[in-house]
Amino acid sequence: MVYNNSDDLIYWWLDGYADLQDSQKAFTHNALTDLQRWHRQQQLPEYVSLLKRMQTMAPHDITPAQVCAVTEDMRDSFIRVLRQIEPASAQLASQLSTEQLRSVRQRFDKTNKTWKEDWLEPNAQDRLSYRMKQASNRLEDFYGRLDKPQREVLQQWLSQSVFDPVQSYAERERRQADILNTLQRTAQTNATASAALLRGVVDRSFTSPNERYRAYNRELWNENCEGFAKLHNSTTPAQRQRMVDTLRGYEQDIKTLMTQK
Repeated sequence: MVYNNSDDLIYWWLDGYADLQDSQKAFTHNALTDLQRWHRQQQLPEYVSLLKRMQTMAPHDITPAQVCAVTEDMRDSFIRVLRQIEPASAQLASQLSTEQLRSVRQRFDKTNKTWKEDWLEPNAQDRLSYRMKQASNRLEDFYGRLDKPQREVLQQWLSQSVFDPVQSYAERERRQADILNTLQRTAQTNATASAALLRGVVDRSFTSPNERYRAYNRELWNENCEGFAKLHNSTTPAQRQRMVDTLRGYEQDIKTLMTQK
């Protein structure tokens, strides 16, 4: 149900940021409908292949390199979606008014307030407890209930993490400023130039121009690959079978979506 209505959901999300006006509404709806059609035809088969690959990995011990390879494939798939919507995004961006850009800034400020409440304001122990709860909930969606060995691995992983909310928040603000600055510039250029500007934002979002942050992000990425591999390798055969069954369920759901229009 969510996937089949994803064009509407993304539209509402965009409207919540930019307060779309008049012809922008129909244009955005049409662009998102086209994106969903493309995604169903081009991306869903890739997801099936990835899920099959993960199912073959799940019954066995895995390496950090295998985890990183899967997550890199997921990231690359998302980038392809952004590339696909690039022309329409450029056209819409060039139509945004000063008031709409102010709305985007206000929305950023609102989400930043929530982010700081979750990650910057709590002390280290409360932040660790929050990360443990989030990670446990996600992992139990795949493995079922985590037992003591998995919880100990997760505790060690997160308690020794290099995660730094100050650096992460600074990069978050840099990206937002980059987005706003780029949106302002698109109003002064043609569609081709606007698309190039937006591509630059995407590139800088995935590869920060801040060298210190890039080093931190690489270390955090590798740490998470290693942490997940250790946790998976601590699971029981029953937990791994639960993972296989969950992945197979996702695969069947996606195959069903591929046959729908």
